[in-house]
Amino acid sequence: MIRKKLRNKLPEDVELNGETELDGLGLSSLQIADIVFSLEDKYDFEFDLHEALGITTISGIVEVANEALSEYSD
Repeated sequence: MIRKKLRNKLPEDVELNGETELDGLGLSSLQIADIVFSLEDKYDFEFDLHEALGITTISGIVEVANEALSEYSD
């Protein structure tokens, strides 16, 4: 999804992992928000807005998503 948002501007040899900084990838805040909204739509949950604003890494997206999903399953 991140590679798609970058419209293939990210070289293929760049490895995306949990520690990858989103701003280092050249993602705008609008692109990050679009990723968040896409995840919400796909998995039918809502991110905590305060926590979503503080996301800086790929693992941050996963952590906030997992927290939100666990709240919906309780």
